[in-house]
Amino acid sequence: MRKLKKILHSTFMKVLSMVLIISFCLSGFFFHDFYKRQFNKVKGYYWVYKGDKALKKEYLQEAIYCYERGVKLHPAHYKALYNLANIYVVYEDYYSALKNYEKALMVKPDYEIARIDYALILSQVYRVDDAIEQYKKVLEFQPKFIKIPFLVDNKKSYFHNRGVAYYNMGLAYRTKSLLAGLSKQTSREFLLRAAKNYEQAEDILKSYNVNYNLGLIHQLLKNSHQSAFYYCRAIELSPMEYEAHFNYAVLLNDMKEYTAAQEEFQKAGLVLDSKGEGSKTRYIYDILNDVNQKAVLYPDKEESKTPEQQFEYKAGKLVLEPKTKKKKEDELYQFYSHCAKYQTYYRLKKNG
Repeated sequence: MRKLKKILHSTFMKVLSMVLIISFCLSGFFFHDFYKRQFNKVKGYYWVYKGDKALKKEYLQEAIYCYERGVKLHPAHYKALYNLANIYVVYEDYYSALKNYEKALMVKPDYEIARIDYALILSQVYRVDDAIEQYKKVLEFQPKFIKIPFLVDNKKSYFHNRGVAYYNMGLAYRTKSLLAGLSKQTSREFLLRAAKNYEQAEDILKSYNVNYNLGLIHQLLKNSHQSAFYYCRAIELSPMEYEAHFNYAVLLNDMKEYTAAQEEFQKAGLVLDSKGEGSKTRYIYDILNDVNQKAVLYPDKEESKTPEQQFEYKAGKLVLEPKTKKKKEDELYQFYSHCAKYQTYYRLKKNG
């Protein structure tokens, strides 16, 4: 009886082994393409891994070689396509970069950061309208928020990406305003759209670049007081940036506030001195000499002080008393000097 069981068990195992071998061979025959894709995918992951290592070490040519091999074997690896596009941007091969961004977005349409970078390069090659459409797609995207403490929080990245999209769309509209052949009215309309997008970005990002560009836009639009406010905000956020000091000084000079303009030109010169940019510093001081002469010939009017009784604190904020709120907005400017007057005016205006 035991021998019979052994024979049956041995026979069963042999039959089962044969069935499995035959099944594997048949599946390999009938599903050859599937197995080939899976094998290529594994090889693709290997080359992408090598590309990531090369990119981390900044061996860009080696990274290109590895990523190209990786995406050839596994075309749906959107992160490899995105990294490959970014490397081509470094080499200023924008058309190769665009091709790889497009492939990445075909695989993963909700890849926000790739779409933002894609739009940025579209602007770089003067496809500004296409870039704006891509930014609008980013703003239309509504993900499901996922938060796992210390691991995942896509809400922060979502709002940051929106801020970047608004900012870059502002840059795109400003570029459109500079295109040759546009009428002054059309150019102004594009500048207003740029300002609107910058303001949306400022609500989210609150960065130097956004405030600086808002100052620049309002300066181009001849909105001197708004321009002054945003330049001051930019300087407050990043005091060692030369451009905001210089543009603000030019604005103050145009507004005939020569003493304040002197101060800002001096600050711009000091910033450049600290960075060792002597040639630009000489240019600054040449302009400063002219402003100094104007300050002597046309001294600023003495600014009146604000009567204390016109202000009160509410919830830690400085606000005007109701009887003073009806004053014309322009009258508020006389109470303050330099940046403080524009910043305080803006806060008073926002507080109603």
